[in-house]
Amino acid sequence: MDAGGGGKSGVKSDINVTPLVDIVLVLLIIFIVITPAVNNAVKLPTSRHSLKQPAEPGAQYLTLILPAARDKDGKVTGCKKVTIDDPQKKQEDQAGFLIVDDKGQEVQSGTDKLKDFVRGNMARLVADKRVFIKADADLPFKYVNILFQICRDGGADEASIVTSEDKSSEKK
Repeated sequence: MDAGGGGKSGVKSDINVTPLVDIVLVLLIIFIVITPAVNNAVKLPTSRHSLKQPAEPGAQYLTLILPAARDKDGKVTGCKKVTIDDPQKKQEDQAGFLIVDDKGQEVQSGTDKLKDFVRGNMARLVADKRVFIKADADLPFKYVNILFQICRDGGADEASIVTSEDKSSEKK
C-alpha cells in the first residue's frame, strides 16, 4: 500500500510495527502476572546478627572516656578530662587527665601522664594492645584525634571509638 500518490513504484522498506507492539504488550502482561507469584515463592535466608558484640571471656581492654565540655546553652566548647572506664582503678587515675585546656591548646603535662598510664597498661596487656575511646557524639574530632595520638605514642597497637546503642530505634 502506498500512501503517497506518486507514479514511482518500488519496494518499500518500512517496518511493520503492529506485530512488534503486539508481542511487547503480551510479554508485558505475562511479566505483570508472574511477578507477584515469583516474589511470594522465593524465601531467602536472612542473616542473624546482634548489634552488640559478645565479649570475649577473660579479655581485658583499656577504655578511656572523653566527655565534651559544654557552656550553659549546651554548646560544645571543648573536652573535659580524660577518665578511665574502670571502677577498680586507683583513685588518682579516676581524677582524670587534662589533655586540652579551656582554649583548646594541648596540655603537655597531662598528655605525658596519660602516655605513661597507657604505656603501663599496654605492658600489662600483652596479647591484645587495644584502647577503646568513649567520646561524646558531638565532640569535634580534633580532640579524639589528640587522644588517638597519645594512645599510639603510649604503645597501643589499635585505638577504636566506642559508640553506644541508639535508644531511639528501640522505642519504635
